[in-house]
Amino acid sequence: MDLSKSWLLVSCLLMTCLPQSQGKVYPRDIHPNTPKFRRIWGGVESNTGPNFGGWLLRILNADGNFICGAAYYAPVIVITSANCIYPYSQSLEGVTVEGSAFSECDRENVADIETVKFPAKFIYQKLYMDVAVVRLREPVKGRLTEFIRLCTVKVQPKMQMVVFGWGFDNMEMHMPSSDPRNATVTIISAKECKRTFKSGLRLSSTSICASQPKNPRQCLYDGGSPLIYKKQLCGVVSFGSYCGDTSIPGMYTNIRRVRKFITDAEKSINGQDINSSTTLATKVTKKTKTKSNATMKSMKKPLYRSVMVDPMEC
Repeated sequence: MDLSKSWLLVSCLLMTCLPQSQGKVYPRDIHPNTPKFRRIWGGVESNTGPNFGGWLLRILNADGNFICGAAYYAPVIVITSANCIYPYSQSLEGVTVEGSAFSECDRENVADIETVKFPAKFIYQKLYMDVAVVRLREPVKGRLTEFIRLCTVKVQPKMQMVVFGWGFDNMEMHMPSSDPRNATVTIISAKECKRTFKSGLRLSSTSICASQPKNPRQCLYDGGSPLIYKKQLCGVVSFGSYCGDTSIPGMYTNIRRVRKFITDAEKSINGQDINSSTTLATKVTKKTKTKSNATMKSMKKPLYRSVMVDPMEC
């Protein structure tokens, strides 16, 4: 066997034997029956290429404009803010979900939305139960695409968490980025939150308060975008704050407090249970105003970075 063939064999063996956390390029796309544990995000140290993990998603309208950030939880289940997606829920035609991690092996990582489930007690432009479970027509494709765990830790003041976004809430300061960014925020108590919140917005039992970065250019507050602690999804950007005034705390939905709604909706989607605590988007009849075109500026290039993958692996 000549030297080139020997090196080729060694390379193939190395790529096959490397632990998944060393080379997070999955062998195939997600399918509807993929077990969640097989594609769980292992934290930032497990990422491949310049991305934040294959669980970070964005929701686009029919024109390809940004609507909300989101997190990938299961093959056909995405988690976002109810307040963010509610105005679009009456007509889901053309509304899609797109991944933020893209490899050279992937042809696309976009999936159509089929339905959106809202908590029965959710009220538009209120903080209580501000979470939505988005059901996809098919899984999001991609060799880097993966899921994130729901939060199991009790959220307490002074904890530091990481929020993600593209900067669509802060367009007066700078243009949104084509790639997602992140920022560290510090959880504050409900008492401190009420004292510093200037608009008089009423807090809810399902909300988390966090101090915003002092520099508005570092602030990220795109509706529905994830708030994580270590390897878990602990919040989503909610309603009532903005990056124009970073003295106002950011409001997030506490995933641990709404976990039952998410898991009940998951059972319903999987055909295991029909739960009356959810409302389908197709049943929503209240007329709402959609965001202005100024807040949904179309990005001409794909909002992801690709990572080089050896063609032999594709």
